[in-house]
Amino acid sequence: MTTAAPNAGAAPDTSMRSAPALKHGVARVFSNRAVQIIAVEVVLIAVFQALSPSGAFLSEANIRGILLTASQVLLLAAGQAVLMSAGQIDISQGAVLILSSVVSGQVMIAMGTSSPVGVVILVGLVVAILTGAVLGTVNALFVGVVGINSLVTTLGMLSLATGIAQVATKGVNLVGIPAELAGSFGSATIGVFPVPTILGLVILAVIWALYRYTAWGTHTLAMGSNFLASRRVGIKTLTNTIGIFVLSAGLAGLAGFIDLARYSTTNISGHTNDSMAAIAAALIGGTALTGGRINFLGVIVGAFLAIILQSGLVIINLSPFYQTIAIGAMLLVAVSLDRSSRNRRTT
Repeated sequence: MTTAAPNAGAAPDTSMRSAPALKHGVARVFSNRAVQIIAVEVVLIAVFQALSPSGAFLSEANIRGILLTASQVLLLAAGQAVLMSAGQIDISQGAVLILSSVVSGQVMIAMGTSSPVGVVILVGLVVAILTGAVLGTVNALFVGVVGINSLVTTLGMLSLATGIAQVATKGVNLVGIPAELAGSFGSATIGVFPVPTILGLVILAVIWALYRYTAWGTHTLAMGSNFLASRRVGIKTLTNTIGIFVLSAGLAGLAGFIDLARYSTTNISGHTNDSMAAIAAALIGGTALTGGRINFLGVIVGAFLAIILQSGLVIINLSPFYQTIAIGAMLLVAVSLDRSSRNRRTT
């Protein structure tokens, strides 16, 4: 039996080394928070599709509903993530959304047919955003000037905004919103994607760019990491605090306008869990509750996790109370993940 002499010029065998490298690469991918959430979402979609009547979960109508709901949850989660990255929080987003939609709706109804429909809708949009911005300014002044904790401040705003909305409408949802609002914006699509959803993603991309390329984003993260040190090095902490609260509440106001466009009425008794869902989406996506870190891809996948859960529970005919349980469980899981992540970084 003869053997051939080895070729001295042959390349070394890297098969033994490439296998561990591949294994490490796969492990690294699946250790990514966003990838883990997407995997959970795929499982949930499969479960809800199997349990839903006639496979209705993946029907065109339900997917469209999920995407439209995403436009609102993304806006709220983006605002919440910005606040959390600076070490703040806002539990009044749902109430700000409701009051903004009420004020905007009342203005559009009052304008009636005395102005062109396009003007009425544009004014309604501006009023919704401005209403949210005003409420955000109030929150910011109590936090930044008076020195009240943001949790306590926004708890007060939650009650205040909800009460004002109920008094202004006597607890009855508005009617008479221009029908053209739904056709021109609420149900409009570009390709297969609803316009409100595209708008939400564009706004999220703009905020990401602000964090990535401007000093404002760096200063906001610095405030979340160490507020006192940020002030000492010359960062205008009061101005930034006002800015982030106005941004978050303005986004809630825009979400309120989208609500009007979707349903052609207000939803005064709804949106009670919106703030919790937004906080859970931001947290579970990797934004730090204690500040100093924000994850925009995580905001997107975290928001869709909350929406998939809510939509799936509805479509398999479970009581709405289970939605509250699901959001609460999500929030507890999100806080646990955030705590675990911080512990790993400090050890």
